[in-house]
Amino acid sequence: MKTSSSVTNEEKQTRIQPPATTRMDDKAKGAILMLIAVSLFACLDSTAKLGSQAVPAIQTVWFRFTVHFILVAIVMNPWRRPDAWRTSAPRLQAARAAIQIVCTGLNFLALSYLQIAQTLSIQFMGPIFVTILSVIFLGEVVGRYRWTAIFISFVGVLIITRPGVGTLEPAFGLIILSVLIGAGYSILTRRLSATESSGSMLLIMAAFPAVILTPLMPFVWVWPKSFAEWLPLIGTGVFGAISHYFYIEAHRHAQSSFLAPLQYFQFLAVLILGFVVFGDIPTIWTLVGSLVLIGSGLFIWYRERTIARAERAREAATHAGSA
Repeated sequence: MKTSSSVTNEEKQTRIQPPATTRMDDKAKGAILMLIAVSLFACLDSTAKLGSQAVPAIQTVWFRFTVHFILVAIVMNPWRRPDAWRTSAPRLQAARAAIQIVCTGLNFLALSYLQIAQTLSIQFMGPIFVTILSVIFLGEVVGRYRWTAIFISFVGVLIITRPGVGTLEPAFGLIILSVLIGAGYSILTRRLSATESSGSMLLIMAAFPAVILTPLMPFVWVWPKSFAEWLPLIGTGVFGAISHYFYIEAHRHAQSSFLAPLQYFQFLAVLILGFVVFGDIPTIWTLVGSLVLIGSGLFIWYRERTIARAERAREAATHAGSA
């Protein structure tokens, strides 16, 4: 019979380092998980904007992480999932959580002044920084086609934002800063997903901010006046926990540089929610730019599928020859 320690070791062995080249089956799973994650991120942004209209932004951030922690702690309690409460990289986990506090705070504050589509259009610069950092820190190989698609995506961002046209909102600076800092979050997620459990990553990323922010709450607290104000605040934590679970799982199956452009599909969800919830009507520039963004993501998907089919054909020919 296996002892509890041996079971733990075996479970830990299942979380091995990802191979240098990811199989297409894994990439397909990673892409699907990423699309689910970014759709839920749009829901998170919508509830955050609603919540920040009723209480201070820092209180909304506290709700987002505290509810997240409580939810994950109930699902992955230490009696059922003791491995979820362990980590072999506490410093990296803490750094990832700290980055998340800063990025979430900046994003929620900006959402108090801007439309969701505006903040997200700036966030679309993120994949560019993620790709660059994935090459520097993770040693991932990015081909010219993917670089071209990312550059085209950036052109789509410029079409949407049209820098220099009209008055530049100071809140745009908050989003740009959030994007610069947030690129490190994606890189740390990819690195930690190779050795850490999803439970530990979900728990620590929420527990750390909740503990840090709780002492500040008596000084800024504003009681929500109705159920309609409580609901989006609680929703930030629910959508935050579920979306990041899918985000972490996506990074187990595919490289950061492959997944990063798929975040552009979040824009479709944002357009729908922005219209339904806030009555935001996208401009023609927003629609044209989003089409460019989505087209670049589809190109990367098509390119990866083509390469994978060619690799499988070569493998099949090799096996047939050796047989």
